[in-house]
Amino acid sequence: MNISSRASPKSFLKLSADISSSYGFRSMRELERAAPPAERSRGTYTFATAARLCSSIVVSRALIASRARLATIPPTKVPPIEVQEPVLAYYASPTSSYTPHGFSMRETGEFGLSIVGSSESMGEVLLIKVIAAILEEWGAPISGIRINALGDRDSQQRFARELLLYFRKHAGALEAAGELKFSDNPIEAYRRSSVMCRDIIVDAPRSVNFLSEKSRAHFRNILEQLELLNLPYQLDYSLVSDEREQGVLFAIDLAGSDMIVCASAGGRYDDFMRRMTGRKESTAVHASIFFRRKGIDRSSCKTLPKTPPPKVYFVQLGARAKLQGLAVVDMLRAAHIPALQSFDSNHLGNQLAAARQSGVSHVLIMGQREVLDGTIIIRSADERAQATVTLSQLPRYLRTLRV
Repeated sequence: MNISSRASPKSFLKLSADISSSYGFRSMRELERAAPPAERSRGTYTFATAARLCSSIVVSRALIASRARLATIPPTKVPPIEVQEPVLAYYASPTSSYTPHGFSMRETGEFGLSIVGSSESMGEVLLIKVIAAILEEWGAPISGIRINALGDRDSQQRFARELLLYFRKHAGALEAAGELKFSDNPIEAYRRSSVMCRDIIVDAPRSVNFLSEKSRAHFRNILEQLELLNLPYQLDYSLVSDEREQGVLFAIDLAGSDMIVCASAGGRYDDFMRRMTGRKESTAVHASIFFRRKGIDRSSCKTLPKTPPPKVYFVQLGARAKLQGLAVVDMLRAAHIPALQSFDSNHLGNQLAAARQSGVSHVLIMGQREVLDGTIIIRSADERAQATVTLSQLPRYLRTLRV
């Protein structure tokens, strides 16, 4: 029997929290303890409050790590630049600030996933992977992933200017459709529902043709990684940003209707984060699963089940290891081994320091060589013992260590 046909919003949130934690995400309530008191939330979370809180945690972690490093460096030496460790968090809310078109805000809740502090394209891919895992296990399989890119602020401004010129050429048809004025925000046309407006948009300029070189490379990496993970996607040029001006957007469609899950969408919010926090280096990706909230209250969203204490910390070095690492996380989840993972795929020292601070007993390490060999390094947290095993042997070997 389909799980969702006999389940409730509360059981959906429990499943979502369990699966998210297996991929290294932590409850916002749990992470909030590490945030400055002024940044803590007194009510249920929203996209903005969660993003702001995660950003403050990223900065706080960087300061703590920098102070610890400074204490070990002679005054005559200039300390290296400290790389911030991203925050992976989830939360539940009985209402959503940005409810999808066609759904009532009063009747729709949100399960949100945020990665704050990482500019890597793997951020979008990880969120899509986690949401797909949640929906599949819930019993609401996906039919596909729609994705589009508007790029950075310069890319979006070039696209908007070209779009405005296009609409001016079709002013007569737009006036006949009652959709004459798009001068304030021509991208708003994509949200209009009139048939004539949609027919005009078919031949309109496409945002991907106006991406900067950096934005184009980022989007290309996302698509390549989705292909390597065999996650079905299609480009949907009608996906556009809201007032948060997302640089990348995606929507995950269900194969059929579901009694609990309504829709799922997400994107990259770097420019929005920089405006909101005032920090030039702020980056964030976020995704939401929207659900029918009937039968659930605010207290249920506040008291998500506590995530089990992690037993291992998974370190990945390089883009290929990060991608292959998702299969390792799936393996650990199937073996019921709680794990944390880092999102800094370029700096081993930072990841090992984060592993020590997490209090795990063992660290799993995968780099370029391990990807090619199909192996993984298992190191004790105190670095007194180390072994290399094949991926197929990993769960069994961890059990011998009583992990």
